[in-house]
Amino acid sequence: MELMEVLRKRRSVRKYTNQIISDEALEKILSAGMLTPSGKGLKPWQAIVVRDPDTLAALYSCRQGGAKMLESATCAIAVFSDKEKTDTYIEDSSLFMGYMHLMASSLGIGSVWLQIRLRPSDQEGVTSEEFVRSLLGVPENMMPEAILVMGYPESQPDPNPMPEFPSEFVHYEKW
Repeated sequence: MELMEVLRKRRSVRKYTNQIISDEALEKILSAGMLTPSGKGLKPWQAIVVRDPDTLAALYSCRQGGAKMLESATCAIAVFSDKEKTDTYIEDSSLFMGYMHLMASSLGIGSVWLQIRLRPSDQEGVTSEEFVRSLLGVPENMMPEAILVMGYPESQPDPNPMPEFPSEFVHYEKW
């Protein structure tokens, strides 16, 4: 699939079938993330793959009012970054997520970015970051960024239309 087609077809998918993502597809998704550029090549990110239905169900409470997509997901990849390794850990882990998001789409796998950083959990006084770190046994220096929630789409959303160009969001030389 041509890159522009992948970009157009990538949509946030929140409802999935019960079809399991193969080990081969999962490896391709993770490998795409490994190709991510990072500041000074430090690659501060790490991932936890979650396939266990009980853990996926427990993750449902990780974010207040916004993790319903985990109910039908068959896989999730929680992304963390070592804040002590580089000051660009947020940007680096975001790219890591983005590359995996695009690869999933290119394989016909639906995905959605579930923001964890700076969000409250369903537990009173517990942040999403604290909730996920505790549930998954993550060390304190590893900062939770987001969870890539995945599964085969229950229905395929229409591709995004190509925007007309030039766009009001693009400036040349000066504002």
